[in-house]
Amino acid sequence: MNLTAYFVCMAASAVLTAVFTAFLLIRGGVPGKRAAGAGCLLLFSGCLLGFAGAKLLYLLLEFPYVMMRGLGEFFLETRAEELSYYGGVAGVTLAAFLTAKILKLDPVHFLNSFAPAGAFMAGMARISEYFLGLFGAGDYMEQGGFFPLTVQNSWGEHYLAVFFLEGVFALVMAVFALLNRKDRQVFVRTLFYLCLSQILFESLRNQSIAWLFVRAEQLLCFFFVEGVLIFRSVTARRLGNRKGWLPWVLGILVALLTVAEEFALDKTDIPQVLTYICMTAGIVFLGVVEVLTHRWIRAEKAAMK
Repeated sequence: MNLTAYFVCMAASAVLTAVFTAFLLIRGGVPGKRAAGAGCLLLFSGCLLGFAGAKLLYLLLEFPYVMMRGLGEFFLETRAEELSYYGGVAGVTLAAFLTAKILKLDPVHFLNSFAPAGAFMAGMARISEYFLGLFGAGDYMEQGGFFPLTVQNSWGEHYLAVFFLEGVFALVMAVFALLNRKDRQVFVRTLFYLCLSQILFESLRNQSIAWLFVRAEQLLCFFFVEGVLIFRSVTARRLGNRKGWLPWVLGILVALLTVAEEFALDKTDIPQVLTYICMTAGIVFLGVVEVLTHRWIRAEKAAMK
């Protein structure tokens, strides 16, 4: 584990994210000086609130452990394994929103412009876990492998490089957000797919905050995904679709199936490959539901104008 290299990579990605955001704001019509100021403010507030959010969420999820260890020691020491990735995402998102409010920019426009840069930072944060040893790794690979699909420990054993798969997917979503940045829903949609994919990736990781057989941060991702689907259902019903209740119901069903799949992975002898195929199918299915509902709602709104 090389914490110095990890935090250097994180700092570099934060700077690149701020520059990227300023560039996207300029392309979106924000004057150069104002966009540069937004980038600088985002860099400062994002680092501060991102770190605070990562610490705070870990504290909430692992409260008994932190209290046993001591709050003073917890806050004074910096351990990468005691930082919640999702708390960091929430903190940086809050920083982007506050930056827009402080500079009197449209928060929706700002967040949509920020979406590609935010997904880029999320991807770099995961890839930087390369310096954390096996923290972001998955199962032992008996057949060996090669970097970047696997990482090795000091004995030369190979483990699935889940952090790299997460990072690559986030970078793909950065491209998606860049190509769809004129969509008023692009920030929410980008975050939706990042959280949706993390349901699978979180299950693949060996080190995770678990409550019995349910992974806490996996559950948080499902809360956000379901929240988006509930909003889509409400919007669809308001636009006159009698089947508008379907998205949130389907989300609940996939969530229950995922809990059952996690139980199967932890407590049964069902082949893991089969279980992960089912989990992936459920996640892909919800992705299709999101695409279809987004297209339908956009078409209905366009027809009403």
